[in-house]
Amino acid sequence: MKRLILLGLFLSLSSTSIAAEQIRLYKQYIVGTPKAYLQKAHVLEDCSAKYEQGTLCMKNHSLSGENTEIAFRFLNDRLVSIVLMVPLGDVNKIKKMFHVMKTQFDLVLIENDKERLDIIEISSNTFAKNDFTKMIADFENRAYQKHNIKYTFISKDEFKTQSRKARNFTEIFKDAPIHMRAATYSVGRKDGRVIGTISFIVPGITEAYLDQNPIVEDF
Repeated sequence: MKRLILLGLFLSLSSTSIAAEQIRLYKQYIVGTPKAYLQKAHVLEDCSAKYEQGTLCMKNHSLSGENTEIAFRFLNDRLVSIVLMVPLGDVNKIKKMFHVMKTQFDLVLIENDKERLDIIEISSNTFAKNDFTKMIADFENRAYQKHNIKYTFISKDEFKTQSRKARNFTEIFKDAPIHMRAATYSVGRKDGRVIGTISFIVPGITEAYLDQNPIVEDF
């Protein structure tokens, strides 16, 4: 009886450990998911010409009520990145998607062509903190006029730890935990339309990690 209890405890702990190793990219999609599993679950089409070789896409995905195309990108047929393409008709929708991202991520960098606003560097500069909000607003307003802006985020939990020891954007990724997620949200014009592109990645993922943490299909 004692052996059975210990075995049950071991299995319980093992299951917890395995679950903890899985890294969620976006919604239910897990890093390392084999391409074949996604093809079973969804109707996907090859969109290599639009992205990169081997990318698969699914149309009519919904993100916060907006019709979105979702692209799955792979390394050796295992999922490593997800890209969402969202048509944005006006500035309000651009801002709406930004606030959607802010629910799970914290902002670390804003870019507009060659201009960069390093949020980490500004935050660590005591003299700049009073003008922090105004600096961001002015930067965004200039970018919105051109419909050209790019935000970079990292997951909220990791931001708390990484931002304490980082002095700038580059250092935010130094010695980061392997499960730390990052995302970019870019706005630009394509074929006369304003398009938002949201990318989800895990910067620390390597091929070795994928080999050591295979995703097993549920039965």
